[in-house]
Amino acid sequence: MTIRQYLTRRSDRYAGLAFVFLLVAGVVVGYAPRILAVRIVFAVLVGVVLAAAFWSLFEIPCPSCGKSMGSTGFWVSVGRKSAERCPHCDVSVDIEMPNRELKK
Repeated sequence: MTIRQYLTRRSDRYAGLAFVFLLVAGVVVGYAPRILAVRIVFAVLVGVVLAAAFWSLFEIPCPSCGKSMGSTGFWVSVGRKSAERCPHCDVSVDIEMPNRELKK
């Protein structure tokens, strides 16, 4: 598996989790009391969770050096081809994932 495939897979996982969260939140809000304060709390909660899922794409660690890939990780994971190297260790996203030994 290449680093690009790893980033895409991770992005797809976050998108799937966000979709499931929105479905569950929609069902819960449908059965929640029709009080404005409760609706506002649910709206803020949905906004915060979606913003966190979006931001987590910027914080994907590089499999080679372990530092955050930043905008490179985001753009590669959503399918753009512009920035294709880790900004810290300059490794290409089209190479195979490095084998990391498990710490004992």
